[in-house]
Amino acid sequence: MTLIILMIIAGILLLTAIGWGTFWVLIQLGVIVQKAGEPPTTDTNNYSIGQGRDVGNGE
Repeated sequence: MTLIILMIIAGILLLTAIGWGTFWVLIQLGVIVQKAGEPPTTDTNNYSIGQGRDVGNGE
């Protein structure tokens, strides 16, 4: 009797883990699809010296 109860609990836990895993994968796929649908960033080629950083002379 105890073995049957433990098997039922293990089955419920397994189904719960599979459910959460499936939910997580669907969320991740939704984020990927949403990001893929965004327009690409355009580079305006507007750079200035102030955007650089001094790396020194390598010593």
